[in-house]
Amino acid sequence: EKEKMDRCDLCIRDRSIIYFLRSTGCRISEAMELDRDQLDLSSRCVVVHGKGNKERRVYFDDLTEMLLREYLADRHDDEPARFVSLKTGARLKPGGVRVMLNKVAEKAGIEHIHPHKFRRTLATNLARRGMPIQEVASLLGHDKLDTTMQYVVLDERDKEYSYRRYAG
Repeated sequence: EKEKMDRCDLCIRDRSIIYFLRSTGCRISEAMELDRDQLDLSSRCVVVHGKGNKERRVYFDDLTEMLLREYLADRHDDEPARFVSLKTGARLKPGGVRVMLNKVAEKAGIEHIHPHKFRRTLATNLARRGMPIQEVASLLGHDKLDTTMQYVVLDERDKEYSYRRYAG
């Protein structure tokens, strides 16, 4: 699906939103509440306010940093919001992101892109690469490991690889 989305001709705002969600695992509401000055682009991290107004630090990759810089350079407004509506220039709402993602899915020939899928994909990828599940939970803002475990999708190959790696 990533390759199909990457082939779409997306504006820099849409591309930066998608990469930000994919890279950080943020909830859509957390991402849309961010202001420009909250992101530390040089260290590629940001503190977000999650459920229960709990703060946590999330990180993003260098490609996301580049896209965010490009998006900011392309903007010529005084709106403090990190992401703004293309029509009104006001802070983009989660519903606007859902509409955008549905349009991207249609262009890419993907059945449906749900914003929460980015969180699940990040959790699964980090777990597959060996990140301890406690750290994955912390990145996602989960208090209970059971919640994180519902996000992580491992298959038989993952289990076999881990077994062979750790069983010696």
